[in-house]
Amino acid sequence: MTVAADSEHTRIGVLGAGTMGAGIALAALYAGQEVTLTDVAPEALQRGREYIEAHLGRKGRTDALRQLQLSNDLHALAGCDVVIEAINEDLELKRSVFAELDRLCPPPAILASNTSTLSITAIAAATQAPGRVAGMHFFNPAPVMRLVEVARGAATAQATLDVLTRLAELMGKTPVVTLDTPGFIVNRVARPFYGEGLRLLAEQVASHEAIDLLVTLGGGFPMGPFELMDLIGLDVNLQAAESMYDSSYGEPRYRPQAIQRRYVERGRLGRKTGAGFYEYVDGERQWTAPEVPDRSQQSGFVLISDGSWGPEVGRLLVQAGYTLSETHGDLPLAAVIVNGREEGIRDVLRRYDRGLAPDIPILCQTVDIALSEVEQGTQHPQRLIGFDGLFFAAGRAVTLVTRPDLTDTIRQAAETLIRSLGKLPVWVSESPGLVLPRIVSCLANEAAFAVAEGVAAPEAVDLAMKLGANYPQGPLEWAANLTHGKVVAVLDHLANEYGEERYRVAPWLRNRARRGQ
Repeated sequence: MTVAADSEHTRIGVLGAGTMGAGIALAALYAGQEVTLTDVAPEALQRGREYIEAHLGRKGRTDALRQLQLSNDLHALAGCDVVIEAINEDLELKRSVFAELDRLCPPPAILASNTSTLSITAIAAATQAPGRVAGMHFFNPAPVMRLVEVARGAATAQATLDVLTRLAELMGKTPVVTLDTPGFIVNRVARPFYGEGLRLLAEQVASHEAIDLLVTLGGGFPMGPFELMDLIGLDVNLQAAESMYDSSYGEPRYRPQAIQRRYVERGRLGRKTGAGFYEYVDGERQWTAPEVPDRSQQSGFVLISDGSWGPEVGRLLVQAGYTLSETHGDLPLAAVIVNGREEGIRDVLRRYDRGLAPDIPILCQTVDIALSEVEQGTQHPQRLIGFDGLFFAAGRAVTLVTRPDLTDTIRQAAETLIRSLGKLPVWVSESPGLVLPRIVSCLANEAAFAVAEGVAAPEAVDLAMKLGANYPQGPLEWAANLTHGKVVAVLDHLANEYGEERYRVAPWLRNRARRGQ
């Protein structure tokens, strides 16, 4: 028996008939491969069979069942060219299984693990030939998701990687080779998506519904962090977070959040239990997002400053019919300040504050500076509202920061302005980096750390996040579009406000900011 990187036919063994194992087996059957699916639990094997039969039936591919062998005995895997393990995320369990596979499936058979967070090097060390062991991490649902992370252990041979990348391509997947580090690419880089969302919730910056709204409507993500955690399972997501934290010897960027542990302890695990952050009936989320208003044609003056932290805000105001002014000669409906900290936002605010009546709202971008810092020295701070300028133009929702003494009149005037632009106002409490800039900047920072550590090339990291996590842009691509300098400014703002190593900037990212790349 031989295994070649250019082979069009491979006999594949899959160990574990759970959701991932059955999905991997189905993807291989779709690709015309022979598959042996094994599981020591008869009920799991039966569920795996039913899953495969149902999906093949819907596709009109029941003929592929002739290529499928089912067994409760690991010995059935003997003779397979490639064996893919998809059992529980338990390192010692996986090591014992690979030691057994090493005896049952001698070289040149290749042994792969579908682990998402555990060390391939540690798993391979349980075998006599670690060069033929690698990671082959599929994403759920395996027949649908296009990405496969092929992880190189310390001893993995290049020939092993070649075979697995070719096999992934035969299965219609896009393989990305990654270094053997905790979480590989996707589960590592995605940590801030959940971690910062949970921290915002724990600090009562916004409700989980508001955070999800800003992430989806504002940032274009297919799901917010809380809806996605409910889908994955809060227990599964927490286990991944704890594994990342432990594997990295307590890296602050991966610190799990206690609020998630409390949900797990209460048995609110997400869709599978009918309750997580949201409530579910027959798997359907029991919550309806508010409607995004249509843009309406307006008239009147809006005072706006010349800064770079609200790209396209002026254009959107003009499109809605407003006339822009940079002087106090006309009585404005509102003033909008899009300057950043280094662009003199406080000087602009003081000038506007002195020249405008106290009942005219002033909206200040507060992505890189706190509203409480901006307002120092103003005469009428009660009419100030912070907003997210960076994501203002592209999104359908806009973050607005409220003050404790904000009047209903000022609040309503701000909402009317935002709604007239065809955007949904979402109110949050004051917090450094707000919601979207904070999450996206932390994602870009984690991606930069991964690149600098040789986990994968920048293009591979971005591709993995778009295919494996369905991100609208890769984190590094996003950093370039927002500009590296602004992402670094957000992270520095977070670090200064919290005083934590969690928000230290990756040197790779700061270097690009300095060079203006």
